[in-house]
Amino acid sequence: MLDAMISFIKREIVFVIASAAALITAFFNPPSMEWIDAIDFRTIAILFSLMGISEGLKASGLFSTAASQLAVVSGSMRQLSYLLIAIVFISSMFFTNDVALLVFVPFTMMLLDNSGADERYIATTVVIETISANLGSMTTPVGNPQNLYICSFFGVDAGDFFSAILPYSVLSAILIAILSRLLLSHDKPLLHKNGKPMEIDRPRSMMYIAFLVIAMLSVFRIISWKTLLISECIAILAVDRKVFRRIDYILLLTFIAFFIFSENIRSIEKISSLISEPMATHPAAVSALVSQVISNVPAAILLSPFAESFEGILIGTDIGGLGTPIASLASLISLKFYFSRKDGNKAMYMAVFLSLNLLLLAILAAFRVLFP
Repeated sequence: MLDAMISFIKREIVFVIASAAALITAFFNPPSMEWIDAIDFRTIAILFSLMGISEGLKASGLFSTAASQLAVVSGSMRQLSYLLIAIVFISSMFFTNDVALLVFVPFTMMLLDNSGADERYIATTVVIETISANLGSMTTPVGNPQNLYICSFFGVDAGDFFSAILPYSVLSAILIAILSRLLLSHDKPLLHKNGKPMEIDRPRSMMYIAFLVIAMLSVFRIISWKTLLISECIAILAVDRKVFRRIDYILLLTFIAFFIFSENIRSIEKISSLISEPMATHPAAVSALVSQVISNVPAAILLSPFAESFEGILIGTDIGGLGTPIASLASLISLKFYFSRKDGNKAMYMAVFLSLNLLLLAILAAFRVLFP
């Protein structure tokens, strides 16, 4: 029992911290209807739908087939790295940064291992992929959970969202291309393994892609989130019930815990005033700094009620996903995959991760200062 509990805590440390924070702050704001009102059920429902879409697409074979085809069209190690980084950047816009890394990081390490890449090259590729997932995902409202929440909380429309975030997305793509060109120069030929590719379940793939479009429309309030939730649940029940078992319900509970924690914090006058003053003048900087400590999703939930508009907190939490490994929970996925390698060099990975993340964070932060 104790071993199982310790294993759960290690595996779901963010949920444990969020729950503990909610319980501790409950002494200052005891349970009431305010807790229910604080929970953004719209965000929870759309996030649930997006997780179902991602799991359904993975099960349909779309992701694995796409990944396998990359090895076929890539003639060299360098070309493969460039393609993977670009596809992670683009796919994270629609299938979230977590899913992009879950699919492509193990595949990347396997192919580079087979082609004789050294550890520095493998670590650097994985780090740049991680950066690509975190920065690519900020381009759309469904690319990461904080964008989804911020759009819901502030009622952001499509024009305002894209006009705010696209300059940072374009600059990020340019910076990632430069990093890739400078740091990934191996031109060894790839070694391919012959094997039967997984077939794509086209009807299932098309169904989930359709629901992805509906989810995007729901974020911008063109289609009701209730319509999305009900129709998707009916479809999954009819044709793909196993998807329900693969959804990360702990993540949904983590969101609920952070909603309650945020409500409790706002009820503590001294802490509330301590947050509200800097958020009124430097929302992007505060959001980016807080993200370094508690990660960008809970930072968005905690700080949004103190922001006068969405733009500062959107940019702050999105670029704040760079920096420390905890700044974006997606970064921990790559870290976990690389650290599980038998020949992995953990110290080197962390050195590469921190140097590249902090460099890009500084550049994007300077861009925010120069072009507010």
